[in-house]
Amino acid sequence: MPKRYVTNVVYKAPSGMPNGLQSTPEGLWVCDQIDPNLMYLMDPEKGEILKEIPTRCLHGSGITRDPHGRIWVSSTFGYELVAYDVETGKEVAAFPTPPGDKSGGAHGIEWHNDELWFNVPITRKIFRMNPQNGEITGEIPIPGDRAHGLAFEGETIWMADTNRQVLFQMDSQDGRILDAIGIDGPEPHGFTIHNGVFYFCDAMSREVFTLTRLE
Repeated sequence: MPKRYVTNVVYKAPSGMPNGLQSTPEGLWVCDQIDPNLMYLMDPEKGEILKEIPTRCLHGSGITRDPHGRIWVSSTFGYELVAYDVETGKEVAAFPTPPGDKSGGAHGIEWHNDELWFNVPITRKIFRMNPQNGEITGEIPIPGDRAHGLAFEGETIWMADTNRQVLFQMDSQDGRILDAIGIDGPEPHGFTIHNGVFYFCDAMSREVFTLTRLE
């Protein structure tokens, strides 16, 4: 039997264009795309804002939290990854992203194994970055044409493709496709895995929705 999945809209995000999503123990962090970008901590059950941090980022498309008290945002039209102290809201780091010619910026971003993983749709690649100095330490090819949210499950990486409305599961070592799930419903922009549940946000409709497998 083929796998069957169902989408369920749980609420509308409290900001104008929710474009990045990250699970943390304290809730879901959201990056809004309206410039200059606001990031905020959201109650995953009620969709209410618990904390806000303003940023200087432009058209942000991804957000992640590291274990060192920093929130990272993919500033897509700033062509950089920018980090903020989660307690003070102060900017603490910023590094440029490939390809370096301002032809395209980063979208989805994820912290894994002490590195920043992020995709740049125009390059059709996921890159790894050393968060201490911005050095690019590796890359893997990706499918699709509009890569967006990222989330790790073990050593495999899930990636949402907005245009194709597909969630790809890939081998994090070589980019080999392990699974692909069609998403029927809102567009998948931001994506994260929270308590084992796949959460997405659609920047255009503001809808936050889940993807559940039907046995």
